Amino acid sequence: MTMNQKDVVVIGSGIGGLSCAAVLARYGFDVTVCESHTIAGGAAHSFERQGFKFDSGPSLYSGLSYTPSVNPLRQVLDVIGVDLPCVTYDTWGCRLPEGDFDTSVGAEQFCEVLARLRGEDAVSQWRRLQAVMTPLAAAALALPASALRLDIGAALTISKFAPSLAKHTANILKLTGSFDRIMNGVVHDPFIINWLNLLCFLLSGLPASETNAAEVAFMFAEWYKPGVALDYPVGGSGALVNALVQGLEKHGGKLMLSSHVEQVLVQGKRATKSLSQLYLLFLRRI
Repeated sequence: MTMNQKDVVVIGSGIGGLSCAAVLARYGFDVTVCESHTIAGGAAHSFERQGFKFDSGPSLYSGLSYTPSVNPLRQVLDVIGVDLPCVTYDTWGCRLPEGDFDTSVGAEQFCEVLARLRGEDAVSQWRRLQAVMTPLAAAALALPASALRLDIGAALTISKFAPSLAKHTANILKLTGSFDRIMNGVVHDPFIINWLNLLCFLLSGLPASETNAAEVAFMFAEWYKPGVALDYPVGGSGALVNALVQGLEKHGGKLMLSSHVEQVLVQGKRATKSLSQLYLLFLRRI
């Protein structure tokens, strides 16, 4: 890295880091992303074996194939002006120790699976969870992610949503924690708990204990609306990462791979250099 001044240096090229950097670059900031790995994406990687591509992290998506969408990733792609071809589907096959079955998005089909595999008590627990998640899903959709900001402009972007936010105040607070805090008080059937942990992993690459409740609430909101379908980026999670990198570079941002940042040096409440910069400068001088 050159020692020129940068407006923003983003450490880590996961989905969040790339989204942040690409949007900042779109609005004129001089942005560089430093990534320790040899490829970008964080947990969202794809790899190829014998001509087939596989995802190694998040692989469950919705709200990507159309716009306007409440999916924050779709909003980011719209802002940075990058297309992401997707295919849609509504059913997938499962092979689990409890049995093989097809499951679909929608309110009723999974209850039929639960009744066959686990009985009516499991169905009752799932319906209780749906009832708990319904107001949380509404709260998650009450304020678009693109409206959030930390400067004085927040008064303009958030104010028009104030009427709808007022009635969701209590539920919005519940969305700030992990999903297992909500799940554990409602369901106890081990199959449902394992199923929810699986869904959380497909959404975020993490179990329910480390997945944000707002993310799962968004999923419930998307899955149980009329005519819903899931999306899959053509090329897998790697294609989504590539789209964000394309948007970053399209607007003048830079991605530095194999660039580990050990520590950020701060002077006068401003980041001045990182130890990775000092190390590279040292190598040049010797």
